[in-house]
Amino acid sequence: PSPLQISSLLLAADFYLASGTVTVDPTRRKVLIIRDRLTNTYQLPRGRKDWGEPLETTAVRETLEETGSYATLLPVPLATRSTAPAAATRDPTHRHHAAVRGAQFDPSGDVLLGGTARLTEPVALMQHYQPSGALAVVLWYVAVGDSCATLERGMQMADEDFEASWVDYSEAPGLMVNHDC
Repeated sequence: PSPLQISSLLLAADFYLASGTVTVDPTRRKVLIIRDRLTNTYQLPRGRKDWGEPLETTAVRETLEETGSYATLLPVPLATRSTAPAAATRDPTHRHHAAVRGAQFDPSGDVLLGGTARLTEPVALMQHYQPSGALAVVLWYVAVGDSCATLERGMQMADEDFEASWVDYSEAPGLMVNHDC
């Protein structure tokens, strides 16, 4: 059994939800990263969700705030345990109707097989404890952006000092502090 199989219950004051993006420019084979000028470390843009905010919205908002770059969630072929909306099978105008029609599942019926549907669901989950003791749970989404567009200025919060840059796909993993994100 892996440590992730341990069940626990945390109250809201003991954790927070966050999300971020792996924003790519597929045409130029670039990925958007940020350098924290205070620690001189590189990471992907991410941040806490606001009250009542969907995590997909958080991911896109945080990307804009931390990088100055506009991003749009990118439907990607991934394996997932997320379930298809029931309405998608019945309603041909539903935004997931085409994905449901082409979806294939593992023998248990619980896991959508990768490559059979393109979705904007989270591609990964990261969790870690903060120095305060709070558990940070971060969902990662894939997004698309334009590496040639001018970055917006003045979007960061007062306690943030990030420098955004677009780097080649092959270069990004070596720059990251945590190679898992």
